[in-house]
Amino acid sequence: MPAPEFTVSIVIKVGTQAILAENGAPMEQTLQTLTQQIAGLMAAGHQVLLVSSGAVGSGRHAARQLLGREYGKSTGEKQLLAALGQHELMRTYTRLFAPHGIAVAQLLLTKQDFNTRQHYLNIARLLREVTSQKNILPVINENDSVSIEELMFTDNDELSGLIAAQTNADKLIILTSVDGVYDGHPDEPASKKIDVIDPRKDVWPEAKAGKTAQGRGGMATKLGTARRMSDIGITTHIASLKTENVLTRIVSGEALGTTILPHTRKSNLKKWMSFSAGAKGGNITVNAKLDTLLRTGGRAMSLLPVGIESVGGDFKKGDLIDILAPSGDKIGIGIARYGSDRLREYVGQKDKPEIVHYDHLHIRAGA
Repeated sequence: MPAPEFTVSIVIKVGTQAILAENGAPMEQTLQTLTQQIAGLMAAGHQVLLVSSGAVGSGRHAARQLLGREYGKSTGEKQLLAALGQHELMRTYTRLFAPHGIAVAQLLLTKQDFNTRQHYLNIARLLREVTSQKNILPVINENDSVSIEELMFTDNDELSGLIAAQTNADKLIILTSVDGVYDGHPDEPASKKIDVIDPRKDVWPEAKAGKTAQGRGGMATKLGTARRMSDIGITTHIASLKTENVLTRIVSGEALGTTILPHTRKSNLKKWMSFSAGAKGGNITVNAKLDTLLRTGGRAMSLLPVGIESVGGDFKKGDLIDILAPSGDKIGIGIARYGSDRLREYVGQKDKPEIVHYDHLHIRAGA
């Protein structure tokens, strides 16, 4: 592949259904094609990070083949299967990338790893170091063997979005078994694929396809991630891994699958906030007027006590706090400039210091 005029940073996410057969065995030809394309992109100078599902499916296959056991779907058994299958998945990637002179670096993460700004920055530093090595590919997955159910990522779609935000990626490419987003169920003959979603003028489509048999997510989580990517200025592509040379063609500018265009650029701090797991209990409820102003946007604003109706939980200066509408719906997240006790004294009053500065406020897309 000839050297391009410019390089891009790409996060690629592959789902379980796209790379494993129904019995959990790796689809060899599909994976060879995937690794060849990634190797070509890296040889051309592009920065690539791979988020790969498949540990539980691989573990289920290993348990059948090696142990003659069939495990169920409880959290404990899935954790066991992930522990069995993760190294099998990595062994497959190691074997397939080796002929291209590429080493793979495993990174297993949980949602808790992103809860604090310092942990977030530590992961970002590691990813910068790995991707600065031109012949090392980071392969990232949720650490399913230790994640507890209530704190799991919705799916690796969510994790891939967080990695894309963290690394300031130009593109997030989500590869699945469906060739894009449809205006109806993909199995219905009348359904049409949506080629481009422009959040500045298009209505967001509803996900019509359910989750895959082996995965936790589905088109709903992919669209949810794409929407958040758009809100922070990253282009998302949802396409089928079965499409010939899908990665190479997307990066070269060809229109494949569904492209979700970026809306605005956000600071690195706001990118972290947009994918944060949320506050640890502290929240503020804004009044109806401020709620409307925050949702409609259009101008920068900080949160003042005069626009706040109530304070929930306890928090201190520097903590993340959830921003709630009068209905109780979460519309955003912010960093508190002082503690909850002081804010309770100021609620509803004019001429009091802002509780959240605009630079430390993120209002979620579609709120």
